[in-house]
Amino acid sequence: MKHLFLIITLLSLGLAVRGQEVYPMYYPADCETGEWGYVDADSNWVIRPRYSMLLFETNGGMYPVREGNKWGFVGISGEPLTEVIYDAVAYESDYQKNHYQVNFAAVRKNGKWAFINVQGLFVTDFKYDGVLIFRGRYEVRIKEDGRTRHGHLDNSGKEIWDD
Repeated sequence: MKHLFLIITLLSLGLAVRGQEVYPMYYPADCETGEWGYVDADSNWVIRPRYSMLLFETNGGMYPVREGNKWGFVGISGEPLTEVIYDAVAYESDYQKNHYQVNFAAVRKNGKWAFINVQGLFVTDFKYDGVLIFRGRYEVRIKEDGRTRHGHLDNSGKEIWDD
């Protein structure tokens, strides 16, 4: 019963992207393969089922996708923004229609995090040991020389350290 409520609740949340309502399919679209996709308000496929998972979009129009155990991002029409080669992604979803601009998402590979912009281009190298994205802020943490440095990225991707 709890799972049915979750599915109904999640299906009732529409996502506005550039004026288009998009609804995530929160169950596999193809029961045989278990692939997921997104539909519009008329139940037409916007992103055809092909991923093992899709998550809510960022308000920059990026959708986190998973193939097997690797992650990446696609755009509103399903066009790849990154390769699907990352161990994890961090992003701020737009399911509540945030009123601030999301400029970046983070991807993790080999234990380190890097930031990408909404076009899927890297704005930092893979160097962060931890990231937190919350309310349009991009917090970062690096362990070096036996200590941990804390800081954040500004909206251009420039690092600002607390120490």
